[in-house]
Amino acid sequence: MKYRIITALGLAAVSSVALTACPGTSSVPGSNLLDLINQRRAAVHCDPVSGDDQLRVAAERHAVDIRDHPEHFGPPGTDPPLADIHTGTDNTDGGARITAARYAPLVRWGEIIYWAGGPPGNTPQATVDWWMQSDGHRPHIENCAYTHAGIGLLYPGGTQWIAVVDFASH
Repeated sequence: MKYRIITALGLAAVSSVALTACPGTSSVPGSNLLDLINQRRAAVHCDPVSGDDQLRVAAERHAVDIRDHPEHFGPPGTDPPLADIHTGTDNTDGGARITAARYAPLVRWGEIIYWAGGPPGNTPQATVDWWMQSDGHRPHIENCAYTHAGIGLLYPGGTQWIAVVDFASH
């Protein structure tokens, strides 16, 4: 299995079937990701993050960019990556994408990404388990200052799994 997962922190055709499971998620597996993230937050006594559709728009925008431009980012497992996976092909970072999606006022934001090239890493549980084992990703999930999250999740043809979570607070 090849995969690449990166994180960033800042202060201040999706799938063949796209179901909006709950606010802030792009699909039923996206809803499962949000539930799993909130379970991990509860374990460290953080309030749950609420799904936010503006953050979902920002996260989906970046997930689509990764899917559509693998030559820019390098396929899953590229080490070192060809480009910072948090910087889009239009040179935006997560904060700029969140602002463009009209989440305001933006006080604090963070972004985590998981990009797997097929099984067994293409499940919500595998995604969250990996993030929780990563010193660069776990702090975003466990940051009690975040109040909202949006999830962009793509699984084109079952051959890739691209999950982008944008966290933020007003």
